[in-house]
Amino acid sequence: MKEGLLQLLDLQEIDKELQALEEARQQYPAEISSRQAEIDRAEQALEACTQGLAELAAEQRRLERELDSAKQRLKAHEARFAEVTTNREYDALQSEIEACRTRIAEYEAQIVEVIERSEALQQEANDEQARFAEVSAAHRQHIEELEEKLASLEQQVDRVAARRRFFTQKLDAGILRLYERIRKKPGTRVAPVRKGACGGCYRELPAQHRSLVRRSERAYFCESCGALLVWDADST
Repeated sequence: MKEGLLQLLDLQEIDKELQALEEARQQYPAEISSRQAEIDRAEQALEACTQGLAELAAEQRRLERELDSAKQRLKAHEARFAEVTTNREYDALQSEIEACRTRIAEYEAQIVEVIERSEALQQEANDEQARFAEVSAAHRQHIEELEEKLASLEQQVDRVAARRRFFTQKLDAGILRLYERIRKKPGTRVAPVRKGACGGCYRELPAQHRSLVRRSERAYFCESCGALLVWDADST
């Protein structure tokens, strides 16, 4: 029984090492995700500008087609003056010509507005391109470093987990079941006796309790913190 309890101290140290590695391993994916999100946001802002420029270019082409069509209609209307024979026809044609000129002026004004918006958006796109390049360069380097560390941690976790499996194979099944049951609780679950006190909470043990732990005929627990008490070579 005593030998099995002593082995639990070693197993607990393995589990502490494994837990520390697991906690570190969980931190890296969150930071990688956060940095990648920054890159994605910068890229999305750039894509929004690019999409906006494409839409404005399409709108400008549409307006230019409409402008050309209006100019063609104006030219056709002006050519009809030679065919006008009455004041009524003249007035109707003049009205159509004025309407064409109004539409032409509107299209030209809209084209100018689209060009100005395109120029402003192009400047914004240039700024977003520079920002994306800067953010991407900064974060991708860190992401690569974090991924390397994560891969290294994965290997360390695998090695410690393998060492734990090998270690537990040598333990008494009953002792191992006891340990697996108590290790789920927070804090130090297996504690050596130090200077007559529990090594987990440092509460002094009654002399009789200390004597029973030293004999190690069965499992004894600290009445203060509930840790499984073990008498090892450094216990007094």
